Amino acid sequence: MLNPERMLPNVTVWIAARNEEDNILHSLSAMNALSYPKEQLQILIGNDQSDDKTRELVLDFIKDKPHFQLIDIEKTINNQRGKANVLANLYEHSTGKYFLISDADVKVNPDWIHGMIRNFEQDARIGHQVGVTALNVGSMFHAFQSIDWLYALSLLKKAADLKIPLTGLGNNSAVSRAAYEATGGYAKMPFSITEDFALFHETIKKGFGFRNTINLQVFAKTQPIFSMKEFLHQRKRWMVGALQCPWWIVLLLYLNALFLPILAAIGIFFSWKLAALVWLIKWIIQTLNVLPVILKLKQFSLVKHLIFYEFYSNWWGLTMVLFYYLPVKVDWKGRIYE
Repeated sequence: MLNPERMLPNVTVWIAARNEEDNILHSLSAMNALSYPKEQLQILIGNDQSDDKTRELVLDFIKDKPHFQLIDIEKTINNQRGKANVLANLYEHSTGKYFLISDADVKVNPDWIHGMIRNFEQDARIGHQVGVTALNVGSMFHAFQSIDWLYALSLLKKAADLKIPLTGLGNNSAVSRAAYEATGGYAKMPFSITEDFALFHETIKKGFGFRNTINLQVFAKTQPIFSMKEFLHQRKRWMVGALQCPWWIVLLLYLNALFLPILAAIGIFFSWKLAALVWLIKWIIQTLNVLPVILKLKQFSLVKHLIFYEFYSNWWGLTMVLFYYLPVKVDWKGRIYE
């Protein structure tokens, strides 16, 4: 943790909530169990026009907890939509030196804030911080999704350690007030369906540094995608952000997504033994990247899924590209986006 002899800074947590009656109390209970001093903690929940019991559940939970506050999102700022508009509104009520961003289906651990602000406190030039998130696992499909997240985050950390800015992560991240205000915040940024990507890159443009951290302090759990429709629309939304990365990253993403057709071409025009060797090398590299993260975070149940994860990852990579180019608008949280 931070040096207890130093005065801890005020921190604001932002939670966007839209129709989260099944998840919100789990998330708020975890927030209430944070080890950070409550007198220096502000937790803002933005109710984004929920038409279920989200608002009522939040109000009942926070009625005796003054460090929590429910904000009904009633105005649109800078033509923002969805989560970006929620965060733009929450900023106007924020008192913290740092803004920590989570989602209404995320459960953080008690030391989350200490871990997320450590780099900020050690180096004032750091403007953006990303934690690490896995998924609650109830089936093999959920396990594969969880490995997806951890594998992607392991690669993002390697890039961050090399000072290569790729993207943030919207459900477990933080930005300093100084960095957020330097960008003008969502009140100045153009709308993006990948609001986390937009904030991250605006922060970098203003000269602030960034960190990705993988340890149990900054570890959180979120809900998996349960339906194939939601899964495809989630990945289409992610691809919108991915295609804004440097060209060589985009090239690598396409090579990975089109790995099965490439493998078939190698087998047909060269040798099936060579194709098998290429596949084995890819699996080994992939496993060597994600396995240490799985073990570090004590997600031991995921280890047995690593072999079959290779088949899943090749399938969804190809499917994601195909679905991205279909003339289908993104359906997310009950809203349609271009």
